[in-house]
Amino acid sequence: MMGKQMTRIRLSCFGYIKDLDDIAAAGYDCAELHIREIMGFDDGEYKNALGQLKACGIPAEVFDNPIPLDSHVSDASFDLSFYRDFLYRATDRCARMGARYFVFGNGKARSLPVEGDIHGATKKFDDFFNMLLDITAEYDITILIEPLGKKLSNIVNNLPEAVGFIKKFGKPNLKTFIDYRYMVELGRPLDEISEYKSYIKHVHLDNPLTVFPERVVPRLDDGFDYSPFLDALKAIDYKGIISVEASVFKDFHSEIRDGLRFFEAHGIRPAIG
Repeated sequence: MMGKQMTRIRLSCFGYIKDLDDIAAAGYDCAELHIREIMGFDDGEYKNALGQLKACGIPAEVFDNPIPLDSHVSDASFDLSFYRDFLYRATDRCARMGARYFVFGNGKARSLPVEGDIHGATKKFDDFFNMLLDITAEYDITILIEPLGKKLSNIVNNLPEAVGFIKKFGKPNLKTFIDYRYMVELGRPLDEISEYKSYIKHVHLDNPLTVFPERVVPRLDDGFDYSPFLDALKAIDYKGIISVEASVFKDFHSEIRDGLRFFEAHGIRPAIG
């Protein structure tokens, strides 16, 4: 009897520098790191982190949230000059770690006011975002605008809006990705994946039935049918990374391995396996 046909896709797991060895040992192709952690290091700590990444044996190509999560770009207190310097430093550090993509979720940071000087707030956000694109382009890093749920952001809530956002800025280092949780939350049709496949460069996956911000590793017995989504990715011959985005663990070491068993059962293996 022939075995189940397997698809090779690069699989990643969210983590911190301390988690790199566990993620590599579990069998993931790569790790996804947090810019806020990288920017919290002094020079010595950064040098050590860079060494740990090189020693673990897997790359980190995707880094999350280039500005602090509690910032708000359209606020008068948001200093574009300060953040220009911040972004140069963040981009330089992450580029030296192998970054190819920055995920721009930052729901609070990007949300726009619904009253007052909406035009001025929109212009300030656009100025910031153009600055972000220009700085990261110098380091060959692409920004991935994340379609978020409406409770988190009042702009870019689905793939069509993300593509409109990309076309508005018109820069080659701006693409989008899928966080499947929000496709489920908003009832978005899976045929959008094939329609906008050329713009989709990354995927986040967790159990979408948990209440945000609790995010857990997807499992075979968690009561959700992931097959239609994963089949849609296979149908477009998806070449990017699928990253397990979990924030709550009872046992990190074993649960990230559960994630790989989950993918195996759905006919997906790490590219390096």
